[in-house]
Amino acid sequence: MIWFMLPALARSKVKAQAIKCISNQKQQYLAYHMYADDNVDRFPVHGDWGTVGGFVRTNVKTKPIVHDTKGETNRPLNLYVTAAEAFHCPSDKGDSYWPTESKPNCYAAWGNSYLVMWSVDWFRVKHITGDKLAPAGSAEAIPIKGSQIALKPSTKIIQGDWPWHGTRDAGDGRVSAASKDKSLWHNNRGKRGWNMMYGDGHVALFNFPKGYDPSWLTQKWDINYDWW
Repeated sequence: MIWFMLPALARSKVKAQAIKCISNQKQQYLAYHMYADDNVDRFPVHGDWGTVGGFVRTNVKTKPIVHDTKGETNRPLNLYVTAAEAFHCPSDKGDSYWPTESKPNCYAAWGNSYLVMWSVDWFRVKHITGDKLAPAGSAEAIPIKGSQIALKPSTKIIQGDWPWHGTRDAGDGRVSAASKDKSLWHNNRGKRGWNMMYGDGHVALFNFPKGYDPSWLTQKWDINYDWW
């Protein structure tokens, strides 16, 4: 009888983990907006992909690690979300693009399970946070304003589960066959389904379209597209 119940228990666990992930990102959404309220409507600036919030190591300056190369000790969202664990998705399996570096998962490697679009406009997304070390006045240095997001918030991507970029595998091996299992976060084998945070505050599983892959990197954002 127990063996008969195992698939249902597994599905329940996946669902519970997804709910926790959504809750985490809703906390972070509030943090982004509190930060903007305190900083003339501007979203945060930080020095690398993983450092908008989350767990801070004390040894990074002596041993730089990918996505946390500057050894930042003041991740901007941590002022508003004080529990680093809120940046840890319980379904986090790592990053298929950086499989060795993300052992056993993204949170353990970089202190953050979630990926904001930082400093560059990739995959049809206008970037959210700025690079604090980029030249002053450059596009990379300037974060988005809340008033810009408000133009069409329901489709404005803020961030998502770490592997949401098209350079990552979908769990089917089409992009990174050797590390495809790193992408199985929410039972999403073969589908690019990730919990995404949007500008209006909702967080939901979004299945990116068929064919979404590394070739989308340079596609321009368009406020009238399915996302921007």
